[in-house]
Amino acid sequence: MNYRIEKVLAFLFLLVVLLLTWYLFLIDDFVIESEERITGVFASLAMGFGIFQFWLNELNTDRRKLYDMRYESYKEFVLQIERISESMHIEMTGDEVGSIHNLLSRLMNHLDRINSTIAMSSDFLFPGLHLSPETKSMVSIVGNILTRTNEFRLKVEKANREGKDIARDFMHSHDRMHWHNEIRELLNELHTSKHDFYRLLRNYL
Repeated sequence: MNYRIEKVLAFLFLLVVLLLTWYLFLIDDFVIESEERITGVFASLAMGFGIFQFWLNELNTDRRKLYDMRYESYKEFVLQIERISESMHIEMTGDEVGSIHNLLSRLMNHLDRINSTIAMSSDFLFPGLHLSPETKSMVSIVGNILTRTNEFRLKVEKANREGKDIARDFMHSHDRMHWHNEIRELLNELHTSKHDFYRLLRNYL
């Protein structure tokens, strides 16, 4: 149940206790003796306030647990997205084509972690997260980075099969420059998109 609704219900419960106490012990003849009335008023109020306080404590505890779980998921999203950017920047600033297979494997792993976290948290932690434009935009950009890198991998493998000289020349080829330009544009898009996505997540905290 929604936190605000439960909090309203808790205050309504307290109001009902106050009204019943006022009616039973001060208006109605439920208790005749004045000492018994005073005792009844204090006992009723003590019980009512005790239940009310316990209810609020439980609500706040549950809310804190939910906040902690959401914050952990938020940090996981940030970690995976930033690792994608970091991996691509390292690869693009190097003088040599590193292990394109390792790079592709890392990208796939990061994307899988992002997608699985979205799927697991869209029902409870971040309701409707998978439907938001910010989420779709971020996932789409990461998917495009993965697709372009896989296309580049195929070209690297082809150059390697054609011999060392071809592979060495490939370092300065049009294909590599084209891949760099595509990835640079996608990383710029991701930089904007990820902050929109982070802002969306923080709205749940």
